[in-house]
Amino acid sequence: KSIHDDIVSNVRENLHYLDVGIFNHILSGRLMMENDKPRLSLYEQIQHLKDKGILFNIMDEESAKQYLKYNNNYYKLTSFRKNYDKHPGGENKGKYIRLEFAYLVDISIIDMRLRYRIVEMALDVEHHTKLQLLRKIDEYDEDGYQVVKDYIDSLDDRHKKNFLSEINRNKRSIYCRDIIEKYEGNYPVWAFIEIVSFGELVGFYHYCAKRYSDKEMIDDYYRLLTCKKIRNGAAHSNCILNDLRPHTAEHHTNKEIIKELICIPHMNSNFRKNKMSNARIQQIVTLLYMHKKTVRSEGVALYESRELKKLMRIIDRNPNYYKTNKVVQGTFKFLELVVDSWF
Repeated sequence: KSIHDDIVSNVRENLHYLDVGIFNHILSGRLMMENDKPRLSLYEQIQHLKDKGILFNIMDEESAKQYLKYNNNYYKLTSFRKNYDKHPGGENKGKYIRLEFAYLVDISIIDMRLRYRIVEMALDVEHHTKLQLLRKIDEYDEDGYQVVKDYIDSLDDRHKKNFLSEINRNKRSIYCRDIIEKYEGNYPVWAFIEIVSFGELVGFYHYCAKRYSDKEMIDDYYRLLTCKKIRNGAAHSNCILNDLRPHTAEHHTNKEIIKELICIPHMNSNFRKNKMSNARIQQIVTLLYMHKKTVRSEGVALYESRELKKLMRIIDRNPNYYKTNKVVQGTFKFLELVVDSWF
């Protein structure tokens, strides 16, 4: 930024020497920087992958071009390379070890199907969290209008401003407009929870947990925060399985979740700790736990059980692709154990 400002200042002083078009490019920050990378053609993409040691024995180069053109983009697909090792030395130093293009395609498909499950399960958790909130408010004989008013009054200026902006945006929504107009800022809790985002709902849940000094709700609040992270990532179509190496989690796994994992047969302690030290796996497992804990509908639970089993079958369809990759193979085994035990 300081370099940009210096350039602009100098240009303004010497404007009569400079082409106006170049000046406009500088002001808009559109001048090509030295490290900008040009877009590769399909041929160049394939060649670049070959230069990195990626093989085309299972899916040939022409099929790979068609896949990159119509099924997935180069940037997203190649992000899954993070799970694979490179040659540390020798003539192939820096190239991937026995990495087939088809392996990347397979894990990207698994990733897509996993994202669909995450979004759907997160919607279930959100819905049943709302129901739980309403039950708690009844349990504590709470005034449904007063609790919302007190919550809004408790927000700091910045949070309140963001909240009001969100409500104003929702006034233009055909899905929320009628509710907002009906109550005109004096929202009962049963209406309030239908017009706020999942993030705001989690914040309101935390407020109620503290208001009632409810330890279980407080524990659920932290687990819901984790669910929100994985839900947002999946909803924005971010890759989930493109970094499965251990020791990326910022926080320890929730104790109640650890207790449940310990009870799973054929899962030793080191294996559990290793997998749950990955941030993405920790978030997925937290969502699975919250779905199992929160969702009271037998029909929804049965449906999700069937859908997760379908996902596990997709994971198992090409086991030979991952037999030499302990990171990916171990992750899939871990998720299968959890799903089989909990669902």
